[in-house]
Amino acid sequence: MRFTLVLLSFLFAHSSITAQLTNSTESKQVEALNNYVFFANECTHGMLIVHGLLYRFNQDLNKEIDMDSYQVNFYSNKDLPADIFNDTWFYDIAPYDWHKKAKISSSLLPVAGARELNALSDQLKSIVVDINALRFSLEKLVAADMNNQDNVLAVYNELERATKLFDDFHTQQQKLRLGVDKEYNKIKPSLDIEFPKLISTMDNAYRVSLAVMNTIHAKTDEGLNEKIEKLNSSQANLKATSLDSYNSTRLLSRDIQGHYKNLQTQLEKFSEGTNNFYYTADVPAEYKMYGKYYYYYNKDLISKFNRFGIGVVFEINSILDYLKSDQLRYMEVPHFYQVVYPKKIEKIDHLTSTAGTLTTLPTKLKDREITVASKSIKVDSDKVAFELYDHMIEDGDVVSINFNGDWVIESHKITSKPYELKVQLNPEGKNYIILHAENVGRRPPNTMAVSYMYNGKKKQIIMKADLNTSEMIEILQMPK
Repeated sequence: MRFTLVLLSFLFAHSSITAQLTNSTESKQVEALNNYVFFANECTHGMLIVHGLLYRFNQDLNKEIDMDSYQVNFYSNKDLPADIFNDTWFYDIAPYDWHKKAKISSSLLPVAGARELNALSDQLKSIVVDINALRFSLEKLVAADMNNQDNVLAVYNELERATKLFDDFHTQQQKLRLGVDKEYNKIKPSLDIEFPKLISTMDNAYRVSLAVMNTIHAKTDEGLNEKIEKLNSSQANLKATSLDSYNSTRLLSRDIQGHYKNLQTQLEKFSEGTNNFYYTADVPAEYKMYGKYYYYYNKDLISKFNRFGIGVVFEINSILDYLKSDQLRYMEVPHFYQVVYPKKIEKIDHLTSTAGTLTTLPTKLKDREITVASKSIKVDSDKVAFELYDHMIEDGDVVSINFNGDWVIESHKITSKPYELKVQLNPEGKNYIILHAENVGRRPPNTMAVSYMYNGKKKQIIMKADLNTSEMIEILQMPK
């Protein structure tokens, strides 16, 4: 009997030691995976600096040609290190150093997983190397004679190359995030995660916010309505989750309480910004030339999501750091870059939508319900010229027109003299225009005639709106 008890005691002690060793090994594997996350995040921070430089190059050149410049930064290459990603001027640990740490610690991971993550991180590093070199090639091009058309076009070609590099960075970073997630999920069941319900609530807040950011980055509305509903639900759930209910002195520390309160605030603001994007599409005047996707992603939402802005990702990661949690840390998202051309070069004849493929029609805009017209506009070309006018007695109707989510006309007084609106339809998905009444004139409701050509004949359709509802007409391009 005594022997049996001794044996059981030995086996229990041995199993406890084995469990501790296993947990220690798995904790180190989580640290190894987090090194990839930190590498990607610091690269994202470096890309923010490059984005500011490119914005200034673009605006300064446009101003020199024919456009007003709206400068948002006052730094240039001479104010920055030779390699933004390999200097600690901006970081505690530079991106390239995180890259080295990730590759060294990858020996703790399964061989196949380590090989895949190292390949993905190498490709991400290659992109930022090219991005850093581009800032100097641009500086050299800009220093040339800008009265020479070939030199000007060379600058814009280089800016367009930057657009592709930023898109490539986003794609590669997302691949790395998914790769890290895949390896983490293999070891997650064996980890002893403290406060799992809280972690799950924050994880959900991150993932629904990320889904929104990726959708807007893709310049599409695919599934965005459902994602907004999930975001609103996640925001309400986080707001309703109190750290006090856990009855833990660790969670009641001033640092964690502060980070959690700001997390709730930032997610609420993120939710408000997303709803504004979808239901109002309002864009400040200085960003009109960039469109709503650029403004909401790069200026409104990213500051509530990323570290610089003390957003959702920063606050969740900070809480996990204070808890010393074996939870995978979260990746931020990079800005996207967009070139704006001066009018002398662009020569826009037809307005294009800033949206990509639209899969759904909006149901609400600027707090007004949208009614869909019983008729649609059928056209036989992707380039359409509309004439907008008051077909009855002029009574002071003032309207705004929304085309595929962009406010292309704002607060325009409709008269009997036709106003020409030329638009380029999206080749795929849906196209529409919405009549939004800024007033109802002297004879409510607000009415407007829309004429256009179809099969060589002039067609007309009447739109109407009031201060409660706006009317939408879908535009259908018919096969020739």
